[in-house]
Amino acid sequence: MAQEYTNDDGSTGTYNEDGSGSYTGADGSTQTWDADGGGTYTDADGSSGSYSADGSYSHTDADGNSHSGDAEGNESWESADGSSGTYSADGSGTYTGADGSSGTWDAEGGGSYDMADGSSGTWDADGGGTYADADGSSGSYSADGSYSHTDADGNSSSADADGNSSWAGADGSSGTYNADGSSSYSDADGNSYSDDGQ
Repeated sequence: MAQEYTNDDGSTGTYNEDGSGSYTGADGSTQTWDADGGGTYTDADGSSGSYSADGSYSHTDADGNSHSGDAEGNESWESADGSSGTYSADGSGTYTGADGSSGTWDAEGGGSYDMADGSSGTWDADGGGTYADADGSSGSYSADGSYSHTDADGNSSSADADGNSSWAGADGSSGTYNADGSSSYSDADGNSYSDDGQ
């Protein structure tokens, strides 16, 4: 049998034999709960939410920002400005910005990004990655110190983990510089030069 009450301040409530019930505050806030440990609420400021006995929940604040989670520990959120994201129990996640930018990351420490200006990139758990900038330049890098880069004009350069490097100009010129001191150079007209470093 349900038991109902009304307080002097105008708040009201109901309690049921199975443990469920409801409450309405004088300020307009409300609560409900069930016999299994779940419930809902609405606060006077307009925020609202729900929760379950298994630990899952959802909440939306008065400004329209929301977040939720499930029983396994995975979460998601969305802001009133349109940005959103997810967080998984394994450590991975995603992000989407209000400006259209986005990103992802995995449980191993790798990830990727795409910015609103058109730039993008990736990274891995070992310290390597790639990038592409909005101006058209791009490259890659590794934890061992090796890298490659091409600028917006088409000039490129690279180096390996041993300290050997090379470059190529957009005009057709190119060169190498090696860790042992040797080097080579070719200009755009086909003239070449080399040095054994001795």
